[in-house]
Amino acid sequence: MANPLTERDAEALSLFKQRNRLLTVIREQSLCDPEAQSYAIIFQYCCDILAAAFHCRFVWAGDIDKETIRLIHYAASPPSTFKDFSIQNHLSEILFEQFNSDLISFTKPIYTHFATEKSGKSKPTNFNCAVWPVVYQNRRYGFVAMHCQEPINICDLKMEFIAHVIDDIALALYSQDTARKLKIERDFNKDILDTIQALMVTISPCGTVMSFNHRAELVTGYKEEEILDKYWVDVLTSPHNRPESQQLFSETLKGAQANIHFTAPLLTKEGTERFISWHGSIRQNIEQGKVGLVMIGIDETEKLAADQQLKMFTARWKKIFIAIQDPALVVSNDNKILEANPATCAAAKKLRSQVIGQRVCDILHGGHAGESQCPLEQFLGYQKTQITETELHGLHGTYMLTISPLLEENGEINATFLLARNLTEEEVVRAEAIRAAQLAAIGELASGVAHEINNPINGIINYAQIILDEPEDPETDENLGNIISEGKRIARIVSNLLDFARRREEILAPADIGTMVSKSLQLVDHLLKKDGITCSVNIIDSLPRLMCNEQQLQQVVLNMISNARYALNKRFPEASPEKKLEINGEWTNLDGSPAIRLTFTDNGIGIVPEIQSRLFDPFFSTKPKGQGTGLGLSISHGLIQDHGGHIRVQSNLGEGTKFIIDLPLTTKKTS
Repeated sequence: MANPLTERDAEALSLFKQRNRLLTVIREQSLCDPEAQSYAIIFQYCCDILAAAFHCRFVWAGDIDKETIRLIHYAASPPSTFKDFSIQNHLSEILFEQFNSDLISFTKPIYTHFATEKSGKSKPTNFNCAVWPVVYQNRRYGFVAMHCQEPINICDLKMEFIAHVIDDIALALYSQDTARKLKIERDFNKDILDTIQALMVTISPCGTVMSFNHRAELVTGYKEEEILDKYWVDVLTSPHNRPESQQLFSETLKGAQANIHFTAPLLTKEGTERFISWHGSIRQNIEQGKVGLVMIGIDETEKLAADQQLKMFTARWKKIFIAIQDPALVVSNDNKILEANPATCAAAKKLRSQVIGQRVCDILHGGHAGESQCPLEQFLGYQKTQITETELHGLHGTYMLTISPLLEENGEINATFLLARNLTEEEVVRAEAIRAAQLAAIGELASGVAHEINNPINGIINYAQIILDEPEDPETDENLGNIISEGKRIARIVSNLLDFARRREEILAPADIGTMVSKSLQLVDHLLKKDGITCSVNIIDSLPRLMCNEQQLQQVVLNMISNARYALNKRFPEASPEKKLEINGEWTNLDGSPAIRLTFTDNGIGIVPEIQSRLFDPFFSTKPKGQGTGLGLSISHGLIQDHGGHIRVQSNLGEGTKFIIDLPLTTKKTS
């Protein structure tokens, strides 16, 4: 039969059970998330087991605020006793006075006795108090105080028990504090990793993924939990790059190279490719040696696409730059030529190697004397575009020079673009354009003129045949007169056509505006009759002769008539009494000076408002493809401007159009 437990053994067993309860609570707390762990729960269990073990009036746990000299409550057993503020005040004063605010040095238990103050008829209550500091590695987490009305007599067994309990909770609180700090640091590090705008992946020695930051999740489309412990090349590289990537990884782990750098396509979860530039290095561990790789990846998909687009734009710009038929240069702020197109080299009569890198003044002006600054160089680096007409001896001609700053993204100007238009060549091109339009008009007139000539020729032949058949006919003289009349008519038509078609010097001469319109109508009379168009002319007889280039203004008149014919035929495909064209000439004022106004009014289809502002743009036409060049109105606009005049249009869709031309009497032609 087993010996019965002695009183000491029974007490030791009871204390062991109490401590085991506390250790169970501490273990349960350690399994919680650090943020969910609480000092208060551990202190509460400590108070409960001490109150039960020593049959105390109450046990409390807390700390002291040095500024207010008040206790900071953590726990109490029973909880209601914490409301006894008189006991709290006495205890805080005793502790504060005894240690002179140096509470950190309080590392051993103290025992004290005090009595509460009288309240009414009640007698003061005597208390015996024992206070234990909860300290671990020189850090105090608070106090545990035990209150008893009887003197506190703690045997060695209970003293050992209390010491173990205080050590248990001190270690538990230290562990909680450490876990919380580690979590904060880990969360901070994770926040840093997640805010890094690069993929960050750690890889084990066997090649499996150990961690995956937020940026890696965004780029790949995988969540970290989806790819942990998966082989890295299966996730981070496209299938056709996996053997090469695996070889690099193996060589790095073997020590063949300390780092790896490569760019490889990554296949995302959605199946799209991203181009990642990877930088990997050995992850060191002092105890275990090498532990896989830390891989940092930069997503360069957009950069590669932008580089490709930049190359395309650069190549396109070079093609445009080379194709410019006028001299074009890019000049640095220190006046050196950075780029020049073939037209520049041709105009300068130099090789490209003789132009690039030279001072701009040396190429365009042939140099300048001494150390003085070239006037052209003073414009370089200006914020605004400069346009000037100047003679460029280095390019052997007179040019309209446009100097435009090339702005960088930051607003700075590091280079300037120069474009030189040869004025002589420009005049030649312009004259050729006018001549082309003139020949196009002649082609349009050809059928009508042929018919106009054919009718009088038939009349001449008939009259001549009558004379041959009956020479003595009394009407012979009249027939001879008719032959002469028809011949003059042919001569007049041919003369008008030749007069219009002939190349002339760019000189001004007096011309009658009514005669000019009459000659133009004679050339298109048959076309107007064929289309069933009624043309009325109202030109004031008192209008003076106009100093002008008659041939050029006649071309303008013919173009106005041609456009009116087209508009009328579009609205009235067949002959109609409403198919009318009116040409009027009258006095007007232009900029305060006397002028002649010509108006061409038709009741054709009209022009929509949206395109009226573009009518005089080169190559803009409302006619179907093949029926107009888009140059007629543009050239007419230029010719009228050369005479110092203005042209404008008034039109309503479906009602008709009026072109108004104002020509000054005294303004000289500007060409």
